[in-house]
Amino acid sequence: MNLQTTIDFDLKRFFQWWGRELAFLVPNRLKTLLSDRSGILIFTAAGSDFDVHFHGPTELQASKSWRLDSKMPDSYQLLKAQNPDFEKAECLLRLSDTQALKKIVYLPAAAQENLQQVVGFELDRYTPFKTEQVYFAAVPLGKTEHGQIEVLLVFTPKAQLDEQLTKLHGLGVQPVRVDYRQASSDYPSATPSYNLLPARYRPNGNKLAQATHWLLNGLLLILLLAVLVWPVWQEGQAVETLKNQIKTLEKETRVIDEQQHEIDALRQQTQRLIDIKTQSPSLVAVLNELSSMLKDDTWLTHFQYTEKRLQIQGQSPAASSLIGLLEGSGFFSNVSFVSPLTQDKATGRERFQISMDVSVPAPAPDSATETLPTDEAAPASPANSGDATHE
Repeated sequence: MNLQTTIDFDLKRFFQWWGRELAFLVPNRLKTLLSDRSGILIFTAAGSDFDVHFHGPTELQASKSWRLDSKMPDSYQLLKAQNPDFEKAECLLRLSDTQALKKIVYLPAAAQENLQQVVGFELDRYTPFKTEQVYFAAVPLGKTEHGQIEVLLVFTPKAQLDEQLTKLHGLGVQPVRVDYRQASSDYPSATPSYNLLPARYRPNGNKLAQATHWLLNGLLLILLLAVLVWPVWQEGQAVETLKNQIKTLEKETRVIDEQQHEIDALRQQTQRLIDIKTQSPSLVAVLNELSSMLKDDTWLTHFQYTEKRLQIQGQSPAASSLIGLLEGSGFFSNVSFVSPLTQDKATGRERFQISMDVSVPAPAPDSATETLPTDEAAPASPANSGDATHE
């Protein structure tokens, strides 16, 4: 077998097998109530008479045999009166080895679609009879290795079978099937697939029983579909419910994520403000530091504090000493004059403009912070003042 092998799947035979398997699982009492048939009556020719074999619906019931005299028209009715089970039994005529023949033939695979017609056209090639002389049935058994189909051909002369059917009808027996004993024993799986009974002899059947049979089959199919579809439908509904819940949770999650982003943004801004406040001293502390370091004879006229940079303008008797004084503070660094010193003629003091960096002072040691005495700042010499003024 390779990837190009065609799989032969006979749907009809599959459902026949499946039906037999399902019927095996049904309790016998229930099958008896639902079916219009119970057991099988097999008629076989014995000279001019018939042997009758009864097979009950269960294996526990032993088979029984009787002999019907074809010269007594009421013999079968008397037998039925003695055996009430015969009322629902299926009548079957089984042909012996002298009444029918079988043969295995091989046909192209394309012939399977119209097997009966193909065999009817070629019957005189496979048998010594013509189509109008015999009743025949062709049963496909499967495909061979060469792609052909193996066919079981069963046939019997029309005159012989018609004679036996006429005798059975005279006894009040109406068979529903005709088969061949040797074919049934050699190919038991093919036995239900053929029937040599001519169409004109086949009973119409009980319409009520047939309607009940189809109704029960339809009900069984509906129940089977319900068993297969209902759990899937329930799972689908559960999946849809979960999807709706997930959508609702996704909306709530998006709202929560947006709120969390807003909280994170506010936290970052707050942390940035805290960092700025931590890294930069407060303006009050800077003013307090300047007030404590500058002497009373020095005053400020301008004060500008931007981005940790402080600029001050004012007048002082010795402005040149302010650089060293301010650098001695832990708040200020990079202290320098922005413009040359000039002397105010009205007050006699030096005008100054100083720029410096402002930062948080390092933590003070345990001992008291030493500060420079105010009298240690030496006044600027007149020469230095004069030079600064001229500059």
